[in-house]
Amino acid sequence: MDFTLLIKAGFLGFALSLGVLMLVFYIVGSFLRVWQENFVRVFILAAVVSFVVVDLFLYYKIRVSQIPNPELFLTGCVGGWLGGIFSGLTQMKRFLLSLHK
Repeated sequence: MDFTLLIKAGFLGFALSLGVLMLVFYIVGSFLRVWQENFVRVFILAAVVSFVVVDLFLYYKIRVSQIPNPELFLTGCVGGWLGGIFSGLTQMKRFLLSLHK
């Protein structure tokens, strides 16, 4: 089992997840003028968008790049994505709300 690939994929999923969360909150807060009372709705939108981005990234890496252990890469990336979603919902709520203003 290649633990470096698992850890690298976990960090990639985590970074993609949090990056997309921050980008969606910035766009919604700056351009669409959605208020803070709708945090849960915006967070669900951001989670769905981050899932789509991670899914497209996984499709590219597994199908196009032909990595050697796709199951291990998939597991690490999805675990990192879930970690990013939970971290955004619990630890980064204040920061996401500051991007939302």
